[in-house]
Amino acid sequence: MLTQSSQTSSAYRPLRWLTAALLLVWAAASFGVVYWARELSFLWGDWPFSFWMTAQGSVLVFLAITVIYAVVANRLDGPSNRQDHDQPRETDAQP
Repeated sequence: MLTQSSQTSSAYRPLRWLTAALLLVWAAASFGVVYWARELSFLWGDWPFSFWMTAQGSVLVFLAITVIYAVVANRLDGPSNRQDHDQPRETDAQP
């Protein structure tokens, strides 16, 4: 039988992987563009790609990271939220 702590640990394992993956995306968008700015000199529209990523693209990446985390975390947490609401709280118990 699984204990509460092992159930919680296994339930949040996908969320930890998601967090790690999104942190890697964040690091690549933040530091990768700056580090390889000279190599990213192709045109994106009328502007060099490195300039576009610095001015606007990074903000869009950060917003996408936030939205992805919120949506996936809500989906992963949904079953545990339903399970928590199914269990009676101490204040609901009759003496």
